[in-house]
Amino acid sequence: MKPKLIFCLALVLSFMLAGCTTPSDRPLDVRAALLDSARKSEPDFPDGRNLVLTHFSHLGQLVTSRDDIIYVADQHSVTADALAPHGQHFIVFFDEKFRFLGKIGYRRSYPLWCDGSKLYLWGVLDKTFSDSDLDRQLEKFPPGNVIDAADGFKNLKTYQAKVYGSSGGLEDK
Repeated sequence: MKPKLIFCLALVLSFMLAGCTTPSDRPLDVRAALLDSARKSEPDFPDGRNLVLTHFSHLGQLVTSRDDIIYVADQHSVTADALAPHGQHFIVFFDEKFRFLGKIGYRRSYPLWCDGSKLYLWGVLDKTFSDSDLDRQLEKFPPGNVIDAADGFKNLKTYQAKVYGSSGGLEDK
């Protein structure tokens, strides 16, 4: 009788421990993993001397049409010892294994939230701001308040959408 009881207890205990030790592919702190990746692989990541990192936040994740995950972060830095504060603002992209994919600089259209394959930016429909303020070196980006990653990071698209909280209008839906 005792061997059966010991066997049952061992079986129950092994199931409980197996649930506690199941490995996870995702780190507990996604932001820390993204920041670590950016420090290691972003070519011009702030060095702390000439350029100082002032903000790094995990915005969310985008899902492509092939169900690939793209993590999105917002990164700000300032030029050290400048008489007038100025710096750089980037939307930074990482793959599902937290590898740096690339970044897009911006001035006014800061990133707000992710929904499916879309990253919504703050934007206005005012004609004075109709020119895209995303990196000018990326001429493929027309004006817009949405960055769409449905076709993957290498095929990002931008467009203007009336979405309350993003495009600036009270009547936007």
